[in-house]
Amino acid sequence: MTVTYKVGPNGRTTNKIAGTRNRGALGFPKGVGFCVPVPRDLLISPGWLAMSVQCRKLVDALMAEHADHGGVKNGNLKAPYDMLQARGMRRGTILNAVVEAKALGIIDPRRGVRSYGSRKAPSEYRLTWLGTPDGLTPTNEWKAIKSDEQARTRIKNALADLKRERSLKAAARAENAQRHAARRSA
Repeated sequence: MTVTYKVGPNGRTTNKIAGTRNRGALGFPKGVGFCVPVPRDLLISPGWLAMSVQCRKLVDALMAEHADHGGVKNGNLKAPYDMLQARGMRRGTILNAVVEAKALGIIDPRRGVRSYGSRKAPSEYRLTWLGTPDGLTPTNEWKAIKSDEQARTRIKNALADLKRERSLKAAARAENAQRHAARRSA
């Protein structure tokens, strides 16, 4: 679905979404401007209540980014580390917060690559309780969590997987360094 905008008297777009069908597909309530609607069921869900402070800061930053783009960039929301640091997150905890929010079904991240040189592809995020401009309806993955215990278990397992992935990468780096040192000495 392509988002259409209202056209003003001078023939230019007004950045207001045209048609109630488009507003409904994007999950906007009636009479609301560029804000982020958060359903009551989400606010009282075990997944939302189990979020850490860092995870909540990440979700708040993504909601602010969504509102900044007029509610039409869900699925393509970008939150660079510098922006998240400016919102009070420590650089070393950002990935943990992303993994936690994904485990709770609050966001759906699409991981990018490191942004240096000509390789610039930042991570993009989708808030799961909102639709996307290309027609994807809200997936509400957070509804699968039925208890506080289940939410805590998901977080613990996701962070353990991240720790395991980090240790494997560190071991591979150490092995490569040893191989490189052996080649130099030979």
